Amino acid sequence: MTKGTRFLAATLALAATTTTIPAWAEGWADRLSISGAIQSDIRYITDDWRGERPGQGHEFEMNRNDVDLRLRADPFDNVQAVVSARLRFYGFNNAASLPELIGRNKLDSYELQLNEAYVAIRGVLWSKMDIKIGRMTQTWGTADMFNPTDNLSARDFSDPLDYAAKVPNQMIEIDLYPSDWMTLQLVWVPIFKPANLPPSAVMGFAMTYNRRGEITDFPAPPLDKAGQTALMSLKDKLGAGSGNSDNPMAGVNFTTPEVRTVMPKTNFKNSQFGARAKFKAGPVDFSASYYYGRFCFPVAYTAVADVLTQGNVPPPSKFVTDNEELDASKYANVRYVAEIIYPRMQVVGLDLAYSSDNQWVPGFFAEAALIFPERVDFGLEAFLDGNSILRHKNGNVSSTPFIKATAGMDWSYRDWFYINLQYVRGFFDEFNDMYGLHNYLVFATEFKFKQNEVQLRFAGAFNGDDLSAVFYPQLTWIVAPSVELVGGYMHFLGETQSNTPLDYASKSKFGMKANGRNVAFFRAKVTF
Repeated sequence: MTKGTRFLAATLALAATTTTIPAWAEGWADRLSISGAIQSDIRYITDDWRGERPGQGHEFEMNRNDVDLRLRADPFDNVQAVVSARLRFYGFNNAASLPELIGRNKLDSYELQLNEAYVAIRGVLWSKMDIKIGRMTQTWGTADMFNPTDNLSARDFSDPLDYAAKVPNQMIEIDLYPSDWMTLQLVWVPIFKPANLPPSAVMGFAMTYNRRGEITDFPAPPLDKAGQTALMSLKDKLGAGSGNSDNPMAGVNFTTPEVRTVMPKTNFKNSQFGARAKFKAGPVDFSASYYYGRFCFPVAYTAVADVLTQGNVPPPSKFVTDNEELDASKYANVRYVAEIIYPRMQVVGLDLAYSSDNQWVPGFFAEAALIFPERVDFGLEAFLDGNSILRHKNGNVSSTPFIKATAGMDWSYRDWFYINLQYVRGFFDEFNDMYGLHNYLVFATEFKFKQNEVQLRFAGAFNGDDLSAVFYPQLTWIVAPSVELVGGYMHFLGETQSNTPLDYASKSKFGMKANGRNVAFFRAKVTF
């Protein structure tokens, strides 16, 4: 043992004999709990028409493995600390060059996600007051997932099959319990975080291709009739010199659309605040809530189209004409840049849920949100050979208040049958912009066999405005306690392209490619 090592050992021994051991440390094993899950998820694309170009499909979309761990510590009777993290391996090789094959991070890509990290203290300042500080999520409302009053935590749609996931954020929560039948909740979120969009979201701004790889159309911006007419005139100019009557856009070279996100500044006025009062009256639970913050899904704000006609020499500009690789002798060249924002809003919400002890009486739930939105105007400008030829501005989101709502019922018969039906006015990402609010019927029914070891579930949603739908059946087999195998399929029904492509409101909700691909999936999961 070296002199330094002996000194360190002596110091630690002295500290062990002189330091006061916390009271909870003696029984620490009883005050710690660890839980988690290991999950493997494989998905295969079954269509060949919902990709960026027709004919792309029939390949693996996912080959992912997750390790979830959650640690809970209760050092004192009134204190609780929680840490929850996920280690995610994506299962695909992202190495595109020889040097990248040397490192493991491209060959076997992964990421670490921290989902929870907070401290909760009960009885602080007042015996009927609790406080939580740290990284967490909030879920408000009584409906099943479609909660218009739930706005403090943004949605996490990075996994299109998991509609319940949330984006964690740092916040302070205060809960007051003045009586057995009433709870008051106050939440402050200093920094706004937007929704985590699915990988397919970029298809909302993608060009439309035919099977020859030719561009047939570009994404529709939220224009009024006058703006559509002006854009159609520009489109006709682009295709006029192509010499291809079958596809006039074949002579146009579009660069990949660029979408820029305008995020709010991280100052106090952009913080989010929520207050809720919950009441219980026999079989009825209801609450009233208020939210001040921002809509967590992006709304179109501006767009710029820079056009260089065929045969022209690129003049200096900050747009497409700076690209030296463009061949102006053969094509008209177009660059499209769009901006999206997250508008402010105030939300006044009401929700209720009824449950009966009578097994023949279903449960009922309803919630509504009166939303006071910030007005959003959309602006479009087009440049032709370096000169501005089109400037147009129209409203995208009106400042007029609107209502999003959900109402439904659920019922189970013994332990082998369950059904859930909901009417939804306004989907997650709908904000009464030029697309409007649509009406949906959402359903889920489940059959259980062999003492719940086998579960067959049918779920889906139907859009009553454009008649599009999504269908989501799955079969679960509980192989052993805490061990499950799940197989299923997600299929979208609806037109991928509108008959009037410049009409922003004519997009098919579940038909549009931004929703994702039709996939078959298989999942294995162990929880502990």
